[in-house]
Amino acid sequence: VGKRGRQIIEEILNTGADLIALQEITPRFYQEQLQKLPQYPYSEYGKYTDEEEGLAILSRYPFSDSTFLHMDEKYANSCALNVLFCADDIRISITDVHLPWDSARVKEEQIVAIDRFCRERREKADYFIVLGDFNCGINSSVHRFMTGEQTLNGNEAKPYWYEVSGVYAAVKGRALAPTLDCINNPRWKGKEATYAPENFDRIYVMDVRNGYRFDRVELFGTKVDPESGLCASDHYGVAAEIGFLKHANQA
Repeated sequence: VGKRGRQIIEEILNTGADLIALQEITPRFYQEQLQKLPQYPYSEYGKYTDEEEGLAILSRYPFSDSTFLHMDEKYANSCALNVLFCADDIRISITDVHLPWDSARVKEEQIVAIDRFCRERREKADYFIVLGDFNCGINSSVHRFMTGEQTLNGNEAKPYWYEVSGVYAAVKGRALAPTLDCINNPRWKGKEATYAPENFDRIYVMDVRNGYRFDRVELFGTKVDPESGLCASDHYGVAAEIGFLKHANQA
């Protein structure tokens, strides 16, 4: 990976995040670099059966469980990696997602399966987060399904999900910034831009009565390296600082 690998790691460390979810990670990059970061002593990785890449989650907190949905036909062999962990006595479920770019039908099948996976495990966590590269925008059936605005094949997301960037932008009176920016991201320079700038990378939090607050939501990975002339990735990342409240039945 070379210089790009160092650039990716620099962006990761600059976020100061407790947990990092990554897509399109090769086994070699995970094993030789990401898994050795002392700032993130806990990690999980899932490699796709038909590709030389997969999903990685890095964490400052130990995991109590992990599931790679790609290995399970029950969950449509979804490109998703789930981990459970506990922070300040709050149980949290994180599902890292990378939906396929080339099939709306498969995207819909997988997001329904991912939502079902989370709902079937409601007793295992207090809060559920689904995040990653959805390869579709906020006008897509995937986003409308997650936010409770439409059904897919007779299925509905109930409870539905809040999309963090959109909520935060609305509260702050800002425009929603694109994460796939074919105009300004130099990784697209010289290539035919087939996409208008769009918000492909998102963070969803399941609606729960106990509530939470979004203290900060911003893009990262937008910095252009002066040596390479490139950003760390062809997509920008989304960083969010979310405050969770303990459930009433917790001490």
